Amino acid sequence: RLALVGPSGAGKSTLGRLLAGIYAPRDGRITLGGAELSRMPAEDVRSHVALVNQEHHVFVGSLRDNLLLARTDAADAELWAALGAVDADGWARALGDGLDTEVGSGGLALTPAQAQQVALARLVLADPHTLVLDEATSLLDPRAARHLERSLARVLDGRTVVAIAHRLHTAHDADVIAVVEDGRVSELGSHDELVAAD
Repeated sequence: RLALVGPSGAGKSTLGRLLAGIYAPRDGRITLGGAELSRMPAEDVRSHVALVNQEHHVFVGSLRDNLLLARTDAADAELWAALGAVDADGWARALGDGLDTEVGSGGLALTPAQAQQVALARLVLADPHTLVLDEATSLLDPRAARHLERSLARVLDGRTVVAIAHRLHTAHDADVIAVVEDGRVSELGSHDELVAAD
């Protein structure tokens, strides 16, 4: 688990988009498991690397339709398990039509936090081996965000996770933290090492 921390505008989100194959590097190369991303078909990159950022899209259709975007063959039990993994099964089960509830424009308007949970449930269903989480829990209150991060950690165990945050203290669970300033990594180490260096 790697965390990228630094102030707004430092380049963290750009680096996340480079890692997810959304942007191509102007110079150099980015490799994933030894394979150069720019040489991989876009579909392969998307199946191996997922990016979840602060922009959470809920599409017109049912809650089920929104979840199946991640994996079209998922059974309802898997959809509920994914919602449970991100602490969204409570409000989703309370919906009048459950998974068949229409959401998005013309349907039930989900709160920003609920939309964020739907995006994270899609991530659980997609099951990529590398995840880039760009302030992925930013719309939740701190207590709910911490609980969700613990739940996600159990589900995502064994995967490579790159978490992007503004503050060092929010990255304390990371194995390695990279401090990004002005588009460059200025410090690299564990949370304890970086706190001791300050």
